[in-house]
Amino acid sequence: NAAEMQKVSNDLYIEQGQHPPLSLTRGRVKTGAFGPVAMVIQVLFIVAFWPTDYDFVSNSVFDETVMYSFLGSILTLFLAGMGFLYAYLRSYGLSAVGMALFQVALGLQWALLVQGWMRQSTIELAFTFKDFSQATMAVFTSVISFGVLAGKLSPLQTLVLVMGEIVCYAGNKVWLLDRVLAFKDNSSSVTVCAFGAYFGLAASLVYGPAKDQVASAMVSGTYVSELFGFLGALIMWINWPSVIISELETGSAEQRMAIMNTIFALLSSTVIAFAATTMPTQRLYTSVALASLAGGVAIGAIANLQVRPGWAALIGAVAAGLSCYCFKAPFGNTIPFDTFNINAIFGVPGLFGGFVSVISPMFVPGCPLDWTKQLGGVIWTFIFAVISGAVTGFVLGRLQPPAVAYTDECYWEPADDIPRKANPGSVGAAFE
Repeated sequence: NAAEMQKVSNDLYIEQGQHPPLSLTRGRVKTGAFGPVAMVIQVLFIVAFWPTDYDFVSNSVFDETVMYSFLGSILTLFLAGMGFLYAYLRSYGLSAVGMALFQVALGLQWALLVQGWMRQSTIELAFTFKDFSQATMAVFTSVISFGVLAGKLSPLQTLVLVMGEIVCYAGNKVWLLDRVLAFKDNSSSVTVCAFGAYFGLAASLVYGPAKDQVASAMVSGTYVSELFGFLGALIMWINWPSVIISELETGSAEQRMAIMNTIFALLSSTVIAFAATTMPTQRLYTSVALASLAGGVAIGAIANLQVRPGWAALIGAVAAGLSCYCFKAPFGNTIPFDTFNINAIFGVPGLFGGFVSVISPMFVPGCPLDWTKQLGGVIWTFIFAVISGAVTGFVLGRLQPPAVAYTDECYWEPADDIPRKANPGSVGAAFE
């Protein structure tokens, strides 16, 4: 009968290391309530923005112009950098780039409102470019977390992830880190990178791995998709200083110091990433591009301080070494729970940067940081990220997941030549 013939056809695909086209398995999957929910949310955003206005008085024209250039770099990092980075999966390019765009468009509006309400305590908000820069950092956390869960979420689940995480980030950042602890890390290492990484990891652990074992074999790249992933990492590398300096005073000595320290940390971490990746196999892997970002992640917490180039280079080198060690999967294969090894890219380097800020008053002359507040901020952010992420993962688990994970075929209409054949052995090798 038809059911037996379909099963035989599916078995032939699986024996050849391919997942069957969705037309032969479950049929094209519908996006469900995603469209109506997204439309209603945008209408509510329009209503919420109606009583708001712009604030062109607080900053000079020069400051606003420079801030816009920083904002452009940060958005390039999100859309092109992280979008292409997540396009590494052989059959997930449209979802990677497309959902990055959706997260930025939805999250930036939501972050402007949520952080504005928390800071200004009124619905009649007045926005500056600094507000946009602060909002992009909130969106950054959700884009980082998405990398942990990439391939396992439907569009509706992604929407819920963005809306929920931005509220958690804003509450932690505005109410606790800024007002209570006066924690300082330039909205980078701990506040954004570590928070986004461990929020996503906690959500993924509660949510669980992909149910479809055939599709799990597609967590690998092709030669072209690996190049896109490498390109994404390069775009992030180039624009990373803009993330660090986005909230510092325009043209200040702190901002100039942050740029130089970040560059030295990135240079050092890149060299160490290439060197460490070849040990002990004496082969290079695409993870070098990702580990090279570790220096920028770690230096963010103290980038604006008066540290010498040698210290910045040392921090970058140690961060890259830690990142490469995590890429070696010392705790076994974590890809089912961390698709892009976000823990190695943002999690561990972010925590390392946070602890560097804790000890910096002992080594940096005139350091304005209070080590007790820095330590409290690091510990609390980690705990809050895990708890809030676990709750979000539980909520995501109550929604309908993709019928087949890690493929654009589930919700998009891709070209007919979309890769369906897995490359045996490339899953582990790519992340070594």
